[in-house]
Amino acid sequence: MQAIRYFESDTDVQLGDHVLYRSALLWWRWKPGRISYIPGVSEVHPEMEHDGLQWVGVSGTDGTFRGILVEPGASYIQRSVKFQTRSDGSRFLTPSEIPEGEW
Repeated sequence: MQAIRYFESDTDVQLGDHVLYRSALLWWRWKPGRISYIPGVSEVHPEMEHDGLQWVGVSGTDGTFRGILVEPGASYIQRSVKFQTRSDGSRFLTPSEIPEGEW
């Protein structure tokens, strides 16, 4: 499997990366979060990989979770996520810890 990269970047997406992302409802605001799910790296979750599509999971610092589509055939995520820094080893939510109503 080809590495997934940030939009228009040579930087690979890695678990725990600190990012800024746009929420689905407040699309004009950037929120801080962490990468918590990567297809092909994380344990397969049916909400994040189905019908030939894949999503990278972002856990917001406010406890929310968002799936960001990996562009099919291109191996990069949408421009609604911006890389900030690599993980400092601190804790972040994983998809198995997110309540069903938050998907």
